[in-house]
Amino acid sequence: MKKIYACALLMGLIVVCCAPYKDLIPDDTVYYPADGSKAPMRESFEQGLNNDERGQFWFTPQGAHVLPYDWFTWLEQPDNEKFFRSNDYMGMLGYLPMDSSRMNPSGLPVGFAMSRAGSQKEAFVGFTCAACHTNELEYQGKKFLVDGAPTLANFVGFFDNLVLTLNRTYDDPEKFGRFAKRVLGDDYQDTEAQKALRERLQKWMIGATERQGVNATSPHLPKDFTSYGRLDAFTNIENAGTAFALNLLSNRNATNAPVSYPFLWGTHQSDRVQWNGSAPNIPRAVGPMVRNIGQVVGVFGGLEMEKAPLWKRLLGHRKIQYSSTIDFESLGQLEGLVRNIQAPRWNDPASNLPELDTDKISAGRILFANNCQSCHQTMTPEQWDEPYNAVLTPVKEVGTDPMTSWTAEHHMASTGILKGTKGKVLVGKRFPDSTQSISISVNGVAGLVLKHPGKVVSGIANTNRVKPRQAFNQNLDNRDAIAENRADEHDLMGNIDHDHDDSTPTIRNLDGLYYKARPLNGIWATAPYLHNGSIPNLWALLTDPPNRPTAFWVGSTEFDPTRVGFVDNKGKNEFKVRDNSGNIIEGNSNLGHNYGTHLTDEEKWALIEFMKSM
Repeated sequence: MKKIYACALLMGLIVVCCAPYKDLIPDDTVYYPADGSKAPMRESFEQGLNNDERGQFWFTPQGAHVLPYDWFTWLEQPDNEKFFRSNDYMGMLGYLPMDSSRMNPSGLPVGFAMSRAGSQKEAFVGFTCAACHTNELEYQGKKFLVDGAPTLANFVGFFDNLVLTLNRTYDDPEKFGRFAKRVLGDDYQDTEAQKALRERLQKWMIGATERQGVNATSPHLPKDFTSYGRLDAFTNIENAGTAFALNLLSNRNATNAPVSYPFLWGTHQSDRVQWNGSAPNIPRAVGPMVRNIGQVVGVFGGLEMEKAPLWKRLLGHRKIQYSSTIDFESLGQLEGLVRNIQAPRWNDPASNLPELDTDKISAGRILFANNCQSCHQTMTPEQWDEPYNAVLTPVKEVGTDPMTSWTAEHHMASTGILKGTKGKVLVGKRFPDSTQSISISVNGVAGLVLKHPGKVVSGIANTNRVKPRQAFNQNLDNRDAIAENRADEHDLMGNIDHDHDDSTPTIRNLDGLYYKARPLNGIWATAPYLHNGSIPNLWALLTDPPNRPTAFWVGSTEFDPTRVGFVDNKGKNEFKVRDNSGNIIEGNSNLGHNYGTHLTDEEKWALIEFMKSM
């Protein structure tokens, strides 16, 4: 398998740095008027972060720039005069409303952070990791925030509506007039100021519309294919390099393999990340920084590659110049915070979930060891900071939908101005005319690391400065971690056959494709299940694959403690495994992973009870 993010091996950085975290939000930050609604009252599970650290996790920026912060504050919804940022509207899109605070002056949802690039006066709004990795859980009227849990938000729906409202603000004189009056303030009467704002709005509108097109799915797939709780983040990262950084908008791949957002707790312990286990994750060094840089590249990190001027190349400068808006120091701080996030406990003192059955747990523990543990090793709370080697299971063996692993490995793109340069900037084979798509983004990440070694070192220091927390005792047995040999690199091969039958999408060659298994601590709070979010609850996961539900609703945060997942007979969008002709939609198969499906109902309920206790 291609060693994605292999540029992590370029630098063995052991750092000690004493500078304090930078003050991200100036003391004179303006608090913008709220829309009149308040965020719901929520409680929190004890997960290793104190209240101040949780606020930092929610609102520390990564350097992703979606829009100027003032613009996002005052933009209206596409079809009315209410604010786009209103709690009702953002909640409809699945994001978690929060009230105004010093770090969140406009009262934006969890994970929408204010970012400033260098010495720029203007602030931008951008996603931080909490937007995709925080969720809400509701049971019997009590709401909880679960830090590090996969969001059920609709990222594509959010961006589609943002593009729509930018276009309508530009086209509608009255809508633009209200927007300009709020943004310009005292300069509103200045005709030239309005003209400049309108021209700048047009530029952002065009850029957003281009991004929408580049990251679109194929026309043959349903319009709500991605929808709530899923995103093809990997292809977004690829396209950030191939289409945007190289300024070749046609040099893109369709986002046809959306996945459920992974939970974050324990990420720092694994030797590799991504659903297909493709990204090395060297702990305590540059590995996590490289992994996070790649993630920001995919969500408005502003990666750019351009040829260096001739005079620089004559002086020995590298052929390609790299730039971005990524905030390396803050990325390090966020990694340190994420490292401290621990799995939520079912029996947390704040929890109102039903009491667990100890007899069932005892029986389920044995069943887990016999049916699950060979892939999903168990890590006790005392081991929460110890590294482990993730198990990679061949797609042929696990039998789940192959699209995510296949597209990550087989997407190709033109190399453009990178042709002839080394794949990892300083090392690696030189790029031919075309290459594996992700290699271009990896090259960009390597270029940024080499351009900003001091900032990367500072970011790693910030990671290591966050003091580790003590683990919580969940009364789990110690078990040996299971390590599997990694797959060797292999040639690119295979192709998708769209003329598949009614059983599952046909991939002509699954050789070398894998999915990663990880410890299941806190798995009860992370529905829906499988990498593509195609199974609503743990009970359905233990059902024989042909009898699993082929349609269920997604987007409700109301918890089902029996089947262990969210209520699936209502929600914001219906997930469908099959199309109207009865054929499985490529990317949506819920077949495979038949481990434990042979058990009796009594044994399945015992196994589920044990997984609740993890």
